[in-house]
Amino acid sequence: MSSSTINVFNEIKNNPLGADFTDDEVSIITKFSNVYMTEKDEYIIQEGDIEQSLFLIKTGSVGLYKEKKGERLLTVLKDGDLIGGFAQLDGERSTTAVKTRQPSLLIKINVKNLFNNPNYKSLQVKLLSKMVRQLSIDVEHKNEIIIEKEAKQLNALKSYKALGLLATNLLIVLSIYTLMLMSLTHFVDYHGVSTFVDVTLLIGFALVMYAILRKSGYPLKSFGLTLDKWKIHVKDAILLTLPVLFFFLVLKWSIITFIPTFSHIELFNPTAAFAEIGFSFSIFLITIIVYILFSVVQEFIARAGLQSAFYRFLPGSKGNHLKSVILSNLLFAMAHSHIGTLFALSAFIPGLFWGWMFARQKSFVGVCVSHMLIGIWVIFILGFTEFIIN
Repeated sequence: MSSSTINVFNEIKNNPLGADFTDDEVSIITKFSNVYMTEKDEYIIQEGDIEQSLFLIKTGSVGLYKEKKGERLLTVLKDGDLIGGFAQLDGERSTTAVKTRQPSLLIKINVKNLFNNPNYKSLQVKLLSKMVRQLSIDVEHKNEIIIEKEAKQLNALKSYKALGLLATNLLIVLSIYTLMLMSLTHFVDYHGVSTFVDVTLLIGFALVMYAILRKSGYPLKSFGLTLDKWKIHVKDAILLTLPVLFFFLVLKWSIITFIPTFSHIELFNPTAAFAEIGFSFSIFLITIIVYILFSVVQEFIARAGLQSAFYRFLPGSKGNHLKSVILSNLLFAMAHSHIGTLFALSAFIPGLFWGWMFARQKSFVGVCVSHMLIGIWVIFILGFTEFIIN
């Protein structure tokens, strides 16, 4: 493209490079300038070339690359940016390659010819001063980029270290659980209840998860262990849980209405969960309180411990919410294998709902409330344990 297509004088005058120059000085610089159009992926300067010119980007974008041992993008320059510096004045070889990332319109200033002309000494001094200031800005910008990159690398290393800690401890715990699974199953079958085993496993898992979170180097708040906006999260959890409660009500009504085998079962039966030990109001209250406490422990393990850790530490970010929800629930459901496959499945399905809620709220307060409401409603009010007994 010829220099007549755009007004080179105005382009240089309006650019930060020419802001402090007089009109006469800009006119002189214009004499040593020309305009040309480049295509995408066209080299302006090859790495190792000697190019004694400055370039102003009128339109488009240009990348600075290191090409030894594979092309690596260092930074991107856009409209109004200046390409070049003291290396161009000294005739040094370029340490980077400059290549367009899209069709670009450039203004080339031949600084070699300008500085070889003895008639423009004062202009040369002003231009050098301007380039020194520009160099200072570039160095500061590059330092910020380097600091930002180092911070990202440090955070990535921190995440990998925490993931390694999580994976190692989970493998140890799950290996021990797998080795003991047969014994635990026999214990549950012999005694007829799994409460002692469940409580022991929950406390053990909770202690291990707490130790992992403390050693991760991240604040507990980043794992959802916070009371920030707890009122909002509780209200949101209740609203989201109400349809689930209604679903189980309709489900039980449908079962006892349309399946003759269960037609004798009442819609509401708080005594069902206590069929083996006998129902009393005091036992009912104590059981509810214990269930509430262990709902918190379960959500701490599954959501604050497993789900949030997987989400934070898994490489990449695409799909991590879904991966962390599924993986954490699979592991938590597997920890119920000693009771039976059906019970493990019953832990997995509602866990998906609570996992979604936790990902939505970033706090385990709401999922604890929802867990309590659904558990108390399904087990202790509707009495769904009757279907297992029958």
